[in-house]
This record gives sequence, C-alpha cells and structure tokens, in this order.
Amino acid sequence: MPRLSAYILTLAGLTGAACSTAAWADCGNPQDSFSSVIPCYRAALASEPLDYHWLGSENLEQLELRHYSLNSQSWSPAGLVQPAVWQHDVDIYIPQNALSARAVVFINNGTNNPEPGKPAKASTDMTREKLASLARNTRSIIVSVSNVPNQLLTYANDAQAKAEDDSVAHSWSIFMQDPQATPTIPLHVPMAATVSQVMNLAERELDEWQVKKFIVSGISKRGWTTWLAAIADPRVEAIAPFAIDLLGIRPVLKHMYRSYGNNWPVAFYPYFQKGVDTSVETPQFAELMKIEDPLEYKDSAYGQRLEIPKYIINASGDDFYVPDNSRFYFDQLPGQKSLRMAPNSGHAGIRDFAEQSLTHFVNRIQQSQPLPVVTTALQESQLKVTFSESPKELKLWQAVNPEARDFRHSCQIEYQAETLPISESLNIKLASPEKGWQATYVEAIFADGFVATTPVYITPDDKYPTVAPAENGPACKTLPGRGLGESQE
Repeated sequence: MPRLSAYILTLAGLTGAACSTAAWADCGNPQDSFSSVIPCYRAALASEPLDYHWLGSENLEQLELRHYSLNSQSWSPAGLVQPAVWQHDVDIYIPQNALSARAVVFINNGTNNPEPGKPAKASTDMTREKLASLARNTRSIIVSVSNVPNQLLTYANDAQAKAEDDSVAHSWSIFMQDPQATPTIPLHVPMAATVSQVMNLAERELDEWQVKKFIVSGISKRGWTTWLAAIADPRVEAIAPFAIDLLGIRPVLKHMYRSYGNNWPVAFYPYFQKGVDTSVETPQFAELMKIEDPLEYKDSAYGQRLEIPKYIINASGDDFYVPDNSRFYFDQLPGQKSLRMAPNSGHAGIRDFAEQSLTHFVNRIQQSQPLPVVTTALQESQLKVTFSESPKELKLWQAVNPEARDFRHSCQIEYQAETLPISESLNIKLASPEKGWQATYVEAIFADGFVATTPVYITPDDKYPTVAPAENGPACKTLPGRGLGESQE
C-alpha cells in the first residue's frame, strides 16, 4: 500500500518530536498503516500549537466550573469537507478536594454549525447538572467536550449538510471508493483526535493537580470514539463506552442481518442509504475496519491498549444492535472488564443510565479497586454464573417475542425482572419459549452500587427468522436486505 505508507510518513514528518516521544505509534515505519492512521494523526496534531482560550469561570455548589473554547484541528482531507476547523466548548468541573493525577473526559454531543436560520444545539448526552453531580460524587475533575463531531458538515459533491450517522456513513462511503487516497476521512478519526486535544488542554490547565491520566466515556458514536481514543493515546487508562455494541463489526453485522430475517433495523438507514450494507464482505470494508473496529487492533502494535479497565454499558433494546452482540467480542477482550445491559432501554435511553454507571466506575478506578468479574459457562441449556465478589442484589431479566428475534424497545418489547436469592454462584435454565424467541440475562448489584450483568442469551440460539419482523410504529421497522457484497470479493 505505497500511497498510504507515504501518507503516514508525511504525518510522521509533521509530528517531529511528537512521534519520537510516542514511539509506540511507530509513525515513521508504517508496516501496519491503516491501524496507525489514528495514532499518527493524533501525534501530528500534538506537534502543532494548541488553539484554545479561556472564556470564564463560575462557582457552583461545591465546585468550580471553568469554560474554554477549543479549535481542535483543521480537518478536510483532500479538501472534501467544510467547515474544516472544528470548534468545541470545553467545560472543566473541579470539585472541592479534587483528587489529583487523573481526570475524566466525557465526550459530549451538540450542533455548532446549524442550518441557516436555526440555533445551535447544546450538548444533551450528559447535562451540566449530571456532570456536576458526577464530579462531586467521585471527587474527580470532569472535562466535558461538546460538538463531537462538529456538525453540520458539508462534503464535496453533496450539497446536503450532514450530522451524526449520516456524516459517519458518508465518510465511510468516500473512504471505500479508494481507501489509500484519504485514510483520515472516516469521521471517527477526527473525533478520536479531538479527545487527545482535549487531554492536551486539560494537562495544561490542571497543572495544579498534575493530571496526566484520563478516564474516557461517551455515548453511541462517542462511545465508539472512546474506544478509538484509548487505542490511539496511552494517557487513557480506563474507559466506559455506552451504546456501542458493535466490536467485531463484520461478524456482528452478519448476525444482526440474520436476526432480522436478512433485513436491517430502520435505525441503520444512513448506512443503508450509502450502500454500506452491500459492502460488508468487500476488501474495501475490511480495510475500513482496520481503522474503525476496536477489536481489529488486538493483533496490531496497539493491542495492549485493549487491556485497560473497561466498563461496557449497552441497551437491552437498542434500536441499532441486537442484544446478544457481545458474544462476538466480550470474551476476546483482554484485561479488566465488566458488562452492563441496561433493561428496557433503547439506544437514546441509555443516557438515563450514564451518571449512575459512571459514578461507580470512576470511584472504583480512583480507589484502585478491581471491577467485579461475572463469569459464565453455558452447557447445553444450563447457564452457570459466578461472581468475583458477593452481590447484594440479583435479578433475572427476561423478554419474549413470540413472532420475531427482535427485542427493540421501540417495538414494545419489555423485559421482566425476577429477584434471585443472593449467592456467589447461580444455575439458570435457558429454556426456549413455545413460540418465538426469549432473551435472558442476570444482573448483579454490588455493595458499592456497581452494576454488572452477564451477556444476553437468546433461545433458541440456532434458529433465525426467514422473514422481516412486523412493523409496529415508525421506529419499529426494517429495511430490505440486499446482500452483504459477497459477489464483489
């Protein structure tokens, strides 16, 4: 891949000392070039002056709130994207008696380039009140960055300005036309680099607390960004990604496709519109996944980054993902890890679980306490569950869909809870319903309030539907399957 290697070497030349001090990124010797795109782009930005300024500060209950404006980068590969300069509001919550050395970065949403005549939109993934509460309840400095990604963005040859998944899907489409031509065009590349720029700002402004390490979190595509930022930047020492149940992307997408009777959930529409669904089995998509799929980095030069503590919080009724996706990646992840399936939550509803989940996770990391380990062993229809520490509460969550292998919350599928007797070991029978499919998982709440669950198990597991699930409202629809691009290999 000569053109891509030349591109990475160009980034290496831009970085100068930045790459020499982060030699693990090996930007000057790109033998595994696609996996080096984000680390080397991040390092290139670090070699340039950091463009930010202080906006002011205010006092809230038991904390100081500082406001900054940051221009994280100028990102327009081959001049394809406008506006090029990414602007963010960075808010730093400093509680009384704040712990030193480590801060939390929360990657927030927002719209800073709205349509003409419309106002900008503030961040909603984590509100000011919740961020302040998180800071107080963990004695941790919280750094919130807005507008990740910047939006709306306009791409060359497409006059329709784009946001969120429309922007991601369009950037993927451009990349797959010629992967070596614009390797930094996938939108998660500048999104991940933004996190590193925010950490650069935080290190400068929080010198009094000697902050050098970070816990990073985000929701949905910002949860995806959480993974990629951690892989690219060694200052990230723990992560809590929400609602990104998609590691091991190619097998997961195939499983989702089969689960809907060789169809797609309607939430997938931006990717369907750009033909991503018919590219899954193509070489171009495989190259894209070397940048996008966190699990693809496991066997790369950055594989050790996956060993950091990680708390993975997913929705049991996600609009995008089927609930048993974690079977394709969770056991493959090295190092400390805990999973939480949030009951009766759709994709956006995961926000309701963010503050509580983060509070207990951050406290464990700050206090150097290990994450609880939930171990499962499945033999035929018997699931054995053991816990590394005694839970104070146990629940069995189950949902049945008599017509389809579809557990979307938007389709009115509800999980029911059964309280289980306290034990450090359980045996659960995974029975199949008389008709349709059943989803089952166990939830454990520990003494400090930390919640961990087993993966979701769907029974019967070896049976997939042959037709699309019935429609039940505007968010409970499917898109017609048209193959995964197999004939293009």
